[in-house]
Amino acid sequence: MQKSSRFLVVSQMIGDIFGISMISIKDESEQKKFCEKHRLDKFAVRLQKCQAGVFRMYEDILYLRVIFFMHRGQAVIIGPYLAEEMNIERCIQLCSELGKKPAEARELLAFYESYPVIMDTYMQKILFAVKNALGLGEMEETYEFEHSVSQKELDFSKLAKVSNENLEMHYCMEREYMDAIKRGNFQEVMRYKKLLSENAAGQWSTKIDKEGKRQALAVNRAMSRIAAFEAGVPAPLIHQISTKESTEILSANTMTQMDRACETMLREFCDAICDIRNRKYSAMVQSVIYCIHKQFEQPLSVREMAEEVGVTESYMIARFKKETGATPATYLRNVRLEEAARLLIATDDEIQKIAGKVGITDANYFVKVFKAKYQNTPKDYRKRFKV
Repeated sequence: MQKSSRFLVVSQMIGDIFGISMISIKDESEQKKFCEKHRLDKFAVRLQKCQAGVFRMYEDILYLRVIFFMHRGQAVIIGPYLAEEMNIERCIQLCSELGKKPAEARELLAFYESYPVIMDTYMQKILFAVKNALGLGEMEETYEFEHSVSQKELDFSKLAKVSNENLEMHYCMEREYMDAIKRGNFQEVMRYKKLLSENAAGQWSTKIDKEGKRQALAVNRAMSRIAAFEAGVPAPLIHQISTKESTEILSANTMTQMDRACETMLREFCDAICDIRNRKYSAMVQSVIYCIHKQFEQPLSVREMAEEVGVTESYMIARFKKETGATPATYLRNVRLEEAARLLIATDDEIQKIAGKVGITDANYFVKVFKAKYQNTPKDYRKRFKV
């Protein structure tokens, strides 16, 4: 069958813009040639599942991805491509996981350099364009990752060793997941979340019910909260976002609804982190902010802040308010109150003790300003939000 002009146009378009190929496979000879060229040893079996109405995404053990679907009786392949850049450290880690020598990492890196890096968000746009250009109609999407080892393939005498190795890999992946949240990279966060879910499902459970799903998402919520806090998101905002997610998961009727609630939480955390990172302050204002965050637990006056950065009080106040929208004194008070709100939820300390911990020695004044900011007294705030 001759390729339609429309197929050629869309193929050339995504090739020119994204550097990714889209080809049709006519016979087993072309299929074999494609798999050998790209080292996709197990892809031929997957290609047999190609069917109309479905975009299938396959990621091999080297994290090389292809998307394939049926069009006019022929299998069409988009790719291969990478979802994220691979550096030498990742290549060394991958060689270790595959039992290869570290020296082979550079060869692997050179192999990766011949493929485009396309994030999931852009690939979704590519698929949308392909679907519309070729008139494919509604397309289902399926995903398959060649990363976890099936227990049926395991030598049970080595099961404990494999499980320990998998646990170590899983915990390292959790660290990567949290670091992605701290960077505010939503697409990267969702990628690691998917990998964690795949790994857990493949190794620790053959089937998960709704209660098990809720427990897994509770663990995810805890990791996400810690990462967001370490990235500088205010504790009350973290609590507000995560409490909303927890409530929606408890009331969800399906696992899909639970996943959507979790995804919304992660997106809101990433958006908040990006907002924090994108604030551009002068060196002087950054220094004042640093001073406040490091010394808010101690008595700290505006005069001491000005002395710390080597400017007059009046200049510092005017410049700080122009850039942040608040005076240094107001900013300091908010930092103290945000930390107090966190302590009210995280500890059982007396309210007077918490006030002292955040640098406010007058307990009555503390209650007054706390209520003005949070519309609750410290006692009511703890009662309402402490889990």
